Amino acid sequence: MKKYSPEGFYEAKIQVRPNNPELLAFVKKEIEKNEVDLIDENILKEGIDLYINSANFAVRLGKLFRNKYKIKPKVSKMLTGENKQIGKRIYKLTVLLKIN
Repeated sequence: MKKYSPEGFYEAKIQVRPNNPELLAFVKKEIEKNEVDLIDENILKEGIDLYINSANFAVRLGKLFRNKYKIKPKVSKMLTGENKQIGKRIYKLTVLLKIN
């Protein structure tokens, strides 16, 4: 399932807070079901960060999370560069899935 890219490129980061096995299983099941590549997984003290190759899927996952748990996820983006040939800005998306 894990697919490491040599340059570490990812489009979106999904933050699972706190380290909840039920929530993590839900997220991984959706990733597998939608055939999204899991680039990397980082285990932290406060939770787990999952790096994936699809920003569109990360937004859809946030909506699924909101429908299932009735908690609004936090979505943010960070400017990481610009494609000079077409003048398009490049962003990386972060989706925080937090159960209180």
